Amino acid sequence: MEKVLSRLVLLMFAIVLAGSIFMNWPDAEVRTVDAQTSSSNSISSNSNAASPTPKVIDDFVPEFVGLPDFGEGDEAVTGASQAKLIDISEFQSPEEQWPSYSRDDLDVSSGETWLGLYASKGQLQLASTKVTRSPRKGYIGPGDQPSDWLKYERKGELFFLVKDIPELKPGKVTTLYRQPNKQQMADPKDYELSDGYRREFVLGQETYILRTSHGITRDGLKAVVLVLEKNGVSQVIDKNFHSPAEDRDIVGRLFWAGDLDGDGKLDLYTDWWNEKGSITTILHLSTYASDGDLIGRAATFSSSGC
Repeated sequence: MEKVLSRLVLLMFAIVLAGSIFMNWPDAEVRTVDAQTSSSNSISSNSNAASPTPKVIDDFVPEFVGLPDFGEGDEAVTGASQAKLIDISEFQSPEEQWPSYSRDDLDVSSGETWLGLYASKGQLQLASTKVTRSPRKGYIGPGDQPSDWLKYERKGELFFLVKDIPELKPGKVTTLYRQPNKQQMADPKDYELSDGYRREFVLGQETYILRTSHGITRDGLKAVVLVLEKNGVSQVIDKNFHSPAEDRDIVGRLFWAGDLDGDGKLDLYTDWWNEKGSITTILHLSTYASDGDLIGRAATFSSSGC
């Protein structure tokens, strides 16, 4: 009898225990599902969160300090005040025989004689040519400005025209570099005056180095600069704004290098880069160098762009 009672007590205890487990099982399942749902939502929420914006690393290290402020003499020329320059190569089009310009950009009258830098059979020379301007009918250019054709009597590949620069005479010129025309365009690193650019030019017994670097203006603005060097003399000949957000800093482009004025020293033809579609080209001549400098601005040409 005692054994029967013991077995009966054990059976009743087992039934109570099983019922307790059964009653609590759904809650446990819900809690498990809730935990999984919470974890899933957390993952989903994290996957949709915006990635943090990568920080722009500016490794700017200035080599030159105390540069003139931007706009302070940036377009000043040391050449004769009446000196004129018209760029041709940047305004030529494969579809057109003659270049055209916004009417207000041209300071030239029909019948004038200018001096042009021409390429002929691989040799560059300065040659006189008479120019004519006429309206480009039915065409409105950038900025809704009427345009004019500029025609010249001497045919051939023409880089630019100059007038009233007494140091320049007709004849062959020594050329150390010329940018290929648009149909034969080379690697931009060859002529683009951007970060890391460095090129040597040997003229006679002298070696010139043209390179880019960085500097700071007197008002504290960062700048990318174009430097010309010879025999330990360094001259900043142009500058542009430093932009750490861009892939690289750029001053402009090199179109031509050589001896244009015949004094045995390096001359350059470059432009200044901008984002507005306008063009500013610069003729640097050694004969217009200030005291202690290697080169000076003889003339500039600017187009209005868009």
